[in-house]
Amino acid sequence: MEAVEFWTKIKKNLSEIGKTQEWLCNEAGLDLQSMRNRIYKERFPSIQETLRILEVFGTTAEEFFGMNTERLEKTFAKDVLLIPVVDQVFSAGKGQYLPDNDTVNEYISVPNHLKKYGNSLSASKVRGDSMEPTLFDGDTIICDINGYDGTDGIYTIHYKGNGFVKRLQSTGDGVKIISDNPRYEPMFANSEDDSFTVIGKVRAVLHNM
Repeated sequence: MEAVEFWTKIKKNLSEIGKTQEWLCNEAGLDLQSMRNRIYKERFPSIQETLRILEVFGTTAEEFFGMNTERLEKTFAKDVLLIPVVDQVFSAGKGQYLPDNDTVNEYISVPNHLKKYGNSLSASKVRGDSMEPTLFDGDTIICDINGYDGTDGIYTIHYKGNGFVKRLQSTGDGVKIISDNPRYEPMFANSEDDSFTVIGKVRAVLHNM
């Protein structure tokens, strides 16, 4: 069963009992926005979330998928990767304070092709509008912690005591820190600027609906 078929069946079940996605999330202890993102991106929830959803409908993995829980776990392991969602918010604006330690709030499933980045991935929220129309306030970014990979792109950075998500462009003698929103002026950090650190590159984004 593909993810799109899974969600189609879930929507059908909800329709048959006259319930909403919000009701399902409340009953299963899930985040509504995260579920809507997965539906939009045609991604399975985590195995634990899937089993909770099935429990709400009073069914089992074997009845719903035609396989037992153990086999379902192996199938899901091939298709998705679970990564932590950390407490840190990155500013697409004027800067966001970076705490000394990140607190893990939950885990989300992301496409399996991101496994190539190993255990370096985590998810964080975007705050502000400076990266529109690429990133919007409330979006979830999936980023690594491998620093600058030698190519231009969108990165999470630590600059002058604050955390940002910005587009970086190498200039030879430093880095141009660019906001995709033209209302924001670019910033610049030279190669000797101790207040500038690249945390890692943004590898995927879950847009807030």
